Amino acid sequence: MRTIIRTFIIIVLGCILFSSSCRDKYPGEPLAIGNNTDDRIYHWFAYWKNFPNWTLYHYPDTILPNKRPADIFSIAPHNKIGGGESDPNWGKIFSELPVGKFSVYFFMKNPKTQEEWDSIRVNNAYYRKDVTYQELVDNHYVIYFP
Repeated sequence: MRTIIRTFIIIVLGCILFSSSCRDKYPGEPLAIGNNTDDRIYHWFAYWKNFPNWTLYHYPDTILPNKRPADIFSIAPHNKIGGGESDPNWGKIFSELPVGKFSVYFFMKNPKTQEEWDSIRVNNAYYRKDVTYQELVDNHYVIYFP
C-alpha cells in the first residue's frame, strides 16, 4: 500500500511539473502566413530575432532590403505555414514597430538570385500587407494573401 501511495504521489507531482513547464510565457499564438490563391506564393518579413534593424522594413517604411534575404518562404495554394517563433511576445514586438503595423511582403516568383531580388525591388513587383496587433488577433494570428 505504501508503494502505491508513493507511486501515486510521484505521478501527480510529475504531472504538475510537466504541465506548468509547457505554459506559454506570453498571450497569443505563433504567426502563420496563409495563401488564399490557386498559385504558389513566396513571402518574407523582417523577423525580430534574426534580422538587424528589423523595424526598418515594417510600415510606414515600405522598402525592401538591398540584399536578398536568405529566408524567403513558399506557401502552396490554399495552405498556410508558420513563421517566426513558437511563443512570441506580441506586445513587445508591436511596441517596437514605428506605427504599430507589422508588414509581410508577398511575391509571385521566388527571387533566387540577387539580380532577381533587385528586379523585384526596383519594379515594386510585390504585394505588401500591413496589420495591426488587433487585426492579427482577430485573424487568429494568421496573415492571409491576398
